[in-house]
Amino acid sequence: MAEQMNRIFFGIFLLAAAWEDGRRKSISIQLFISAGAAGIILCLLQREDLISRLTGCLVGLALLVVSRLTNQSVGTGDGCFFIISGLFFPVLFNLKLLVYGLSLCGIFCSLFFLINRVNGVDVGKEKIPFIPFLVPVWLIMVIR
Repeated sequence: MAEQMNRIFFGIFLLAAAWEDGRRKSISIQLFISAGAAGIILCLLQREDLISRLTGCLVGLALLVVSRLTNQSVGTGDGCFFIISGLFFPVLFNLKLLVYGLSLCGIFCSLFFLINRVNGVDVGKEKIPFIPFLVPVWLIMVIR
């Protein structure tokens, strides 16, 4: 039952964050606060693997460090997203979500770049939102 609750609440958060990131290339602080509060409440109610959940947040903290070191090449919102994701899932699940999401995003961006290069369009400075790539990855991970 606890795992299903985590999946439901995180799924709602993921879909809302992907929608906002895809439309505005940013995620509202209200969404982060509400999802974070839900994650903390679920952690406290479940009590079974609180340490595992808190270490899952390290993935997001690492992304925030990378964001700071690269002058926001990685968005701050992506780091915050993975901190909150760590409240719902253990570190290994969170790492898999990140790596598979990066892989899918990399494939898409490569194709995007090649198609536009063939058409003579310079897209070198184009910013691609990352969170929408996590939706199909998360669905596959949950179904498996």
